[in-house]
Amino acid sequence: MDNAQTPQTRRRADRPEDLVGEKLDGRYELIEHLGSGSVGHVYRARDHRLEFREVAVKVLKPGLRDDQVARFRREALLTGGLSSPHLVQVTDFSTLPDGRSYLIMQLLRGRNLNVLLHQEGKLPIERALKIADGLLAGLEAAHIAGVVHRDLKPENIFIVEEPGVRDHVKIVDFGFARVFHGGGDGLDVTGDAQIVIGTVSYMAPEQLRGQTTDHRADLFSVAVIVFKMLTGRLPYETSPTGTAMMLAAKFRASNLSQPPLRLSEYDPLFAHEAMLEGVLMRALQTAPERRFESAGEMRRAFVMAMGKGAMPPDPSVPGTASEVWANPASGLVDLRPTETPAPVVLMAEEPGVEPRAVSRPVSEPPVASNASRLAGLILWAFAAVLAGYLVYRVVR
Repeated sequence: MDNAQTPQTRRRADRPEDLVGEKLDGRYELIEHLGSGSVGHVYRARDHRLEFREVAVKVLKPGLRDDQVARFRREALLTGGLSSPHLVQVTDFSTLPDGRSYLIMQLLRGRNLNVLLHQEGKLPIERALKIADGLLAGLEAAHIAGVVHRDLKPENIFIVEEPGVRDHVKIVDFGFARVFHGGGDGLDVTGDAQIVIGTVSYMAPEQLRGQTTDHRADLFSVAVIVFKMLTGRLPYETSPTGTAMMLAAKFRASNLSQPPLRLSEYDPLFAHEAMLEGVLMRALQTAPERRFESAGEMRRAFVMAMGKGAMPPDPSVPGTASEVWANPASGLVDLRPTETPAPVVLMAEEPGVEPRAVSRPVSEPPVASNASRLAGLILWAFAAVLAGYLVYRVVR
C-alpha cells in the first residue's frame, strides 16, 4: 500500500497499529509496531529497495506542538550527520501526506539500560565501566562534531544484543540535542512558565539553573548513570517519586549545594575503589569547569582507575585532552607524560593487587641475552677456523 492511498491513514492516525502494512514513499513497509514515546511511534519496517534490510521507522504523532515537531526534525538533522559505532544511525527523513514527519533509523535488537538494570540490578564494576566506555566513545564523536545530547539517561542508552556481541552501546534519542559553540540556551526553572529541557534526575546543575550548557553537561549525566549502574541509586537526594517535572526540577535546583554521595558512603566495599570514586566525584562537580574537559579525558580516567594502563582499541575518534582526574586522597593528580617519556611496564606493587601501569626510567642500555652471546661466539669461532684454513693453504 503506497502513500497515495493514505487519506485513510489520516483518519486513523492516532491508532499506531493501524499504520502497520503502510508503505512509506513506496519503499519502507511497516511490519510491526514496536512502541511509542512522547512524540512518536516506532515501527519495524522492511526496505523494499534492499529486501534483506530491516530498519526502524519513527513517525510523529498527530497534533503535536510546533516545538515538538521542530525538535523531531532537529534530531534527524543532527544525528544524520554523526558517525560512530556507538551512535544510532539515521539514514532517511521524509513527510507523510498528512504532514507528519518520519525518520528512518538503524534497527537495534536488545534492550535499553533502564530495562537491563530493572532486570539484573546493580552491575559489576567491570561491566558497568565497559558500558560507560561505549557511552563516552559515542559522546566523544558527537562532541567533536559539536553536538551535545542534553538528555542522557538509561532509557536513551541501548544495549545491543546480537550473536557475538555483548553490551555494545548505542546512544539514541537526540531530540533535545543542539549544536554548541560556547553560547547558552539554558532554562531558568524558577519561572512558572518554563519548560524543563532534559530529564531532571540526570540533568547537570547548569541546566537546572538556566546557565550555559555545553558538552560537559553530558559528562555529568554519564557520572550519574555510572553511579546508578554500580549502586542502584542516584548520587544525591531527589524529590519523591511521581513529583511533577517542574517541582522535581525546583527541588534539585534548590539542593545543588549538597555534595553528591560517594560510592564508599553507599557501600564500604567501594572503599577500595578510591580512584574510581575520584573519577565520579570530579565528573559530578557542580561547576562545569571543574569537570573533565572532554569525553575522551573521562574515558582515560576510568581506564586508569581500573589499572589497565592503556585505552582499549576503539574505532571512535580519540580525544585530545590531558589525563587529569581527581583522587580524593591527594586532590588532583596530573597523569600527563613528562618531557622524557619512559616506557610503560606492568608491575604489581604488592601481592594480591591487580597490576597497574607505572613508569620505569631507562638507566642503562639493555643487556644482551644468552642467545645473543652464543650466536656471537659461534660467529667468532667460524671466522677463526676460516682464517686458519687460509693460512694453511698459503703456507703449503
